[in-house]
Amino acid sequence: MMRFPSLLLIAGCLSGLPTLSAQAQQQLSLPAMSPAVHLRQAFSTSYIDLNYSRPSKRGREVFGKLEPYGKVWRTGANSSTRIKFGEEVKLAGQVVPAGTYALFTIPDPKEWTVILNKDTSQWGAYDYKPQLDLLRVKVKPTALAAPVETFALTLENLQPEAADLVMRWDKVQLSVPITADADARVMTQIQEAMKTDKKPYFAAAQYYYSTDKDLGQAVKWMDEAIKQEPKSYYFYYWKAKMLQKAKRNAEATAASKQSLELVKAEKSAPLQEEYVRLNQQLMAELAKK
Repeated sequence: MMRFPSLLLIAGCLSGLPTLSAQAQQQLSLPAMSPAVHLRQAFSTSYIDLNYSRPSKRGREVFGKLEPYGKVWRTGANSSTRIKFGEEVKLAGQVVPAGTYALFTIPDPKEWTVILNKDTSQWGAYDYKPQLDLLRVKVKPTALAAPVETFALTLENLQPEAADLVMRWDKVQLSVPITADADARVMTQIQEAMKTDKKPYFAAAQYYYSTDKDLGQAVKWMDEAIKQEPKSYYFYYWKAKMLQKAKRNAEATAASKQSLELVKAEKSAPLQEEYVRLNQQLMAELAKK
């Protein structure tokens, strides 16, 4: 007589078969519904990093419905949005030490709340803890004429010591000012570097020139740079530019002529044509004064 195996025996046999676990399945590369973005922007003397995911509108009413008013929002999709500052900055006037923070917001028809929170490990805002907030600032939203389909965070209106963190989605735009004190950092760097054996004469002189500091000191540093590289046509050119800005036109003309002679003599100069043109232009400007 044929005997059928017990249910326990069948279960035991089946347990040895391959399973459709996540590890056993073939992995697929699928388009992300909310693509991740990593943006690094040079800013001041360091950088700002943004890590976030970009949800799309897809016919939905976003603020007030998909993202309710008065509730903390991750400011994107998936993991909480993270922003990293490479140096101390100010966000809407409030001091933010260098470091990484979660960026949350509370949408509101008239005035949003922008939050920097110290917990950067969260998925969404489900475990948001207000006691870990570094700061909160109020920002008035701007209405856009046309809806923006995909959420975007950008850094705009870049200047050496200022930028705007801009959020756009649907018909809402939010802009938060970021400022830094780059000048104090650079001046400290220059002071310390001038105590070393490798003094950055050219870079320091250019910084003084570009920020309208002591042009007499800038010219002295250019003279030191020229002593180290007496055939440097661009050193002479930049000395001429600094002398021009200091209204020492006769000296500026002499320095520009020296630059022109050097660049013409160095026939293999990679920027020969450019510096011939720049010096001719500079001397024409000086001749009019």
